[in-house]
Amino acid sequence: MLDGDTFLAVAPGPWPEVPVVLDASATVPDDLVLPTLQALMALPGAMDACDAQTGRPRPDATEYCAAIYRTPDDWRVSWPIRDMATSTRACRPPFGGVDDVDFGRDLPIFGYAHNHPCGAEVSAKDLVVWPLAKSGEGLWVMMAYATTPSGRLARNAKGQPVSTWGWLATGHRSAPRFYKWNPAGEVFLWDATQKHWSFQATCRPRPSSAIRPHGAPPDCSSAVSP
Repeated sequence: MLDGDTFLAVAPGPWPEVPVVLDASATVPDDLVLPTLQALMALPGAMDACDAQTGRPRPDATEYCAAIYRTPDDWRVSWPIRDMATSTRACRPPFGGVDDVDFGRDLPIFGYAHNHPCGAEVSAKDLVVWPLAKSGEGLWVMMAYATTPSGRLARNAKGQPVSTWGWLATGHRSAPRFYKWNPAGEVFLWDATQKHWSFQATCRPRPSSAIRPHGAPPDCSSAVSP
């Protein structure tokens, strides 16, 4: 934890289930993302953990969150953080960053990957979860760009900050669906046949209400392919 705050959990890294990827670009490589999502799917209770009678997560259903980050040498993924999934609770990403075995803690986080154990689509809550960094006032704020917990921005070869991403593994083990989205709400689906991310829609989160205290489905410019 950072600052003694349980909200700022620090995950160890790297996760041995996902090999590190040597890539000098500032763009998160699919060679890291896809194995990460596949590894999350293989964890206990991560997929096909829905009660056939009620349509709700079984007691063993588990949502896992992992951070994707970059070291001076390569791309890595943190160990996943686990919470038991219920109708009101999901895994909390490691907002405190990663404690890498080789490079320590002040490494830029480019986003978080997680799973939906009951096959649900991208949710409104998914769309607003981004890395945290310390502001000049000492407050922790959400970042639209890849950053270290201390607030140091990651930049590309042109010196521009790099957008963060969210990634989701959902569906079924026999027919998984992989999504990614950016802070602008642009949602993409991985096309395994064409080997590329296919744009689906631009989505905006809807606020919670008395009827839907945990948020309504996102408002999307078009239907997102199931």
